[in-house]
Amino acid sequence: MANKKMQRGKVKVAQKPVNTGSLWLAGVGAVSLARKHGKVLLGDMIGEGRRLQIEATTLVRETSADTKAHVVGMVTPLKARFMQRVGQAGTIVQTSISRGLSLLGIPTKADIDDLAQRVGALSRQLKSAK
Repeated sequence: MANKKMQRGKVKVAQKPVNTGSLWLAGVGAVSLARKHGKVLLGDMIGEGRRLQIEATTLVRETSADTKAHVVGMVTPLKARFMQRVGQAGTIVQTSISRGLSLLGIPTKADIDDLAQRVGALSRQLKSAK
């Protein structure tokens, strides 16, 4: 056993050297205990492993669902703003192209459609006048 010695208010523990016979007996005792209690201990460890696996799986599923809901909640407004900006950009581009084409004297599709409607209306008037 260990002997306790007091030195300057501190306790020092002096240990006896361990001999080989004691180590051998400790090893044999450990093997004997492992054989006696091994099956029970193994069963307990397997049960604990299963419990932890179920707990971890549940945690992962809950975290995944929470994360997905959080991401969808964050992305939805961003997507709506993006689509709004895309629409605004498209309108700006169309307006700029229309101005450029009108400055060059090139008719746009809308101008051609309007002209086609006017020609159709005039053709109907001519047919009805005959």
